[in-house]
Amino acid sequence: MLRGREGWNRRGSASSLPDGGPVRLLDPVLRVVPFSGRDAELAELTNWAGGSETVRVRLLTGLGGSGKSRIAVELSARLSRRRWRSVWLDPADEPQDVAGACRGPRVLVVVDDAASFPRLADQLGALVDAEAGRVRVLLLARTGREWWTRLRWASALWADPACVPTSMAHVGAPAQTPDRMVRTAASAFAPRLGTQTPDLVVGDLPADADPPRFGDVHAAVLAVLAERRAGGEETVVDVGRGLAALLDQERDRWVDTDAVVARALLCGDRRDLPDRLAELHVARTLTAAPGMTEVCTARITPDEAFEVAMFAFRLDVDTPAVTGAGRLTAALLERVAAELPDDREYLERILRLFPVRPVPAAQAADLASRLVTVITDAGDQDTTGEAEALGVRARALEEAGRTDEALAPAERATAMWRRIAHVDPLRYRVALWRAMRDLAVVSFGAGREKEHASLVEEGVAAWSSASEADSVWTEPELAWGMHALELTTAPGSVDAARWYHERAVAILRGLVARDPVAYEETLARVQGNLLLLVNRGRPAEALEGLRESVAIRRRLARDRPDAFERYLAYSLSNLSHALAGIGDAAEALAAGQEALALRRRVVRKAASAGRSGVPRLRFELAWSLSGVGVLLSEQGRPHEALSLEEEALAIRRDLARETPDRYREELATSCSNLGVTYSRLGRFGDALRLEQEAVEIRRELVRGSSSSRYRQHLARSLSNLGVRYSDMGRTEDAVEPTREAVALLRQVARDDRWQHLPDLATALANLGATFTDLSRAQDAIGPLHEAVGALRDLSREHPEKHLPGLASALTALAVAFGEQRRYVSAAASAREAVRIRDQLAATDQRRFGDDLARSVRVLADMESVLPTDGARRSHVITARSERA
Repeated sequence: MLRGREGWNRRGSASSLPDGGPVRLLDPVLRVVPFSGRDAELAELTNWAGGSETVRVRLLTGLGGSGKSRIAVELSARLSRRRWRSVWLDPADEPQDVAGACRGPRVLVVVDDAASFPRLADQLGALVDAEAGRVRVLLLARTGREWWTRLRWASALWADPACVPTSMAHVGAPAQTPDRMVRTAASAFAPRLGTQTPDLVVGDLPADADPPRFGDVHAAVLAVLAERRAGGEETVVDVGRGLAALLDQERDRWVDTDAVVARALLCGDRRDLPDRLAELHVARTLTAAPGMTEVCTARITPDEAFEVAMFAFRLDVDTPAVTGAGRLTAALLERVAAELPDDREYLERILRLFPVRPVPAAQAADLASRLVTVITDAGDQDTTGEAEALGVRARALEEAGRTDEALAPAERATAMWRRIAHVDPLRYRVALWRAMRDLAVVSFGAGREKEHASLVEEGVAAWSSASEADSVWTEPELAWGMHALELTTAPGSVDAARWYHERAVAILRGLVARDPVAYEETLARVQGNLLLLVNRGRPAEALEGLRESVAIRRRLARDRPDAFERYLAYSLSNLSHALAGIGDAAEALAAGQEALALRRRVVRKAASAGRSGVPRLRFELAWSLSGVGVLLSEQGRPHEALSLEEEALAIRRDLARETPDRYREELATSCSNLGVTYSRLGRFGDALRLEQEAVEIRRELVRGSSSSRYRQHLARSLSNLGVRYSDMGRTEDAVEPTREAVALLRQVARDDRWQHLPDLATALANLGATFTDLSRAQDAIGPLHEAVGALRDLSREHPEKHLPGLASALTALAVAFGEQRRYVSAAASAREAVRIRDQLAATDQRRFGDDLARSVRVLADMESVLPTDGARRSHVITARSERA
């Protein structure tokens, strides 16, 4: 029923201890603890309530216990003194009753826990018919999800968005120290409990702990005071255990078992418990013994299934500190799916609780598929309901790595929204734009680059021109569009890609400030995709963003490992690649090994759930296996690299057999990488066969595409093939593939010299070394000179990465000069090589000691034939040239 805010316990009052015990003192409506630490938020909301618009809407986000409800209570009180009337909606309120209750010159409508209102769109739409002067709608939620996004087109309130200014704000960490919060709460609670106010101290907080919330601090203080009232002498307030301690005291008062209470809470009976205590109790109970989830959700009704799903997503957003709690969301939604009939209304209600990227993806895909079937069977096709269901199904399938299956529903959803928006563009254009984004994502994953580019271009044009009134809805799409443009810019347009990236990050930072739960992971994803800069020769510029991505995802994975470990591995893997690009071998290896361990764990969990064959998970595991193997091999540890690279190759062979068009490129990469490692282990025949296979695959890719990436990779394999021939003593055979590699790299370097310069320098050095070994020193000196010049440039930017290559090229140049009896030049090149390798060996003797000895021998050969008394000595140069 429509009401003013009555609180959890309607028998208590603000001047006495409510029935039911100390926990009731936490009810924000009682205003037991003086309001403080949120003055700025309250002042901003008071200003928001002003203005001449008929309706304004504000979504106020914040985790449980952050103080959203208390702020709303205080706002209601402040506005009431200015002759405003407050109406707190209930999920069961009929839309016509909402319209009737909101008559008057000034009305504040508060919707607490807005995500739990299954008919919110209709309830807010009724405000269009309310006979009111000014209406301010304050929605309170932990985060905006599908329910929030769809309000834009599902509610008649936004039929003309220019008339309804809509905004978001976030309730973050309080502007008070924990000590002050404890003192204020103790002074307020003690008199209600009939005890003296003690001197309490705050216990040590973990270094990586999030700032304490008001609700947690108040619960911890209340637990200590209640214990002292019972005769205890505790004075330390353990904020981290406050909720658990208070829950334990509350449980002593219950008659029912933990399981009975947990079932009641799951099914919507709050038992006069604050949400955070309810969630902690449910998490404890369901993880206490196998089968408890099934026991507590058996034979639930459709209404109860919605409540269980709502509870599941509260746990997902705000996971209690209970071992195994991170897996409860998926487990509870599996139970909901099993118990829920194929009823359109309830399927729609539950799907709206999912985030925009629907996770758990398997449950979302199943529920959306059932909903599409129900709608189709009812003959109610080409409607907003079917378009929404198809969109959720497409996003869920894509999230689950089933991109090929996601394509058809994404295309159908976009086509439907185009027809619907054609009839009423003002209302439905945002829905169409999001469907276009979904289709673009799926198209990109399916390798349909032209379709992806076309959709991105159309979408960015629309999002960029959207009105200010629609910005709260279109900013997430625009950020994605900027990121998509970043990833698809031409190879030589690094600065343009950087501009798109910075624009996307700037938009996302604003969104994170207003709803961190919804957008922090998106920011981490965009920052984690800076591999583009690495691949284009600017790895140092990517490090800051990649480190931020790792930090965000590490924190998210700490609380919800099942949901975020896979994405943390992605960021770590890309960070490893960037660190390798600047020559930080040790940190690169550490990040890569952590990513590999996470991906092995993800695959094991998938296997236990019967999903071990998901191609995307196998692809990601192979990526890490290959990456760590390459790092170990390059660091002089080929024996440790061998098994990792062989495992990566086996996975990629299987993937390429299943989907050759998508995975042949990675198969060629593994062939080439393992070939290098085999060569370092003296298995030259095996190395040659693998590199020949890589060249064959990459020639086919080049024939089928004009992408410069394929030509660059072919050139790498051709250069490696030349080295493999030389390893086998077939030096004449090495010339042509190495020459072809140089020619290809000169072509692609015209578009982006800096990106391709390392590969070109390597190929030039290999070509020069090959000519030297064929006693064609005159032909060798030109390529080697060019390689040395390029490597000097690269070493100035990233010495750790490129100094080893420079020393190798200088040594080869010294040998070539010696062959031509240009001993002074030869000695100068050899001295520089020795100086560089001496520095390198000082930091890693095992890796660079043999190289140093080789350069020293070449220098000794050169110096032995330098004139000392005006006569030149006769000497035969015996050193074999080096290859990169």
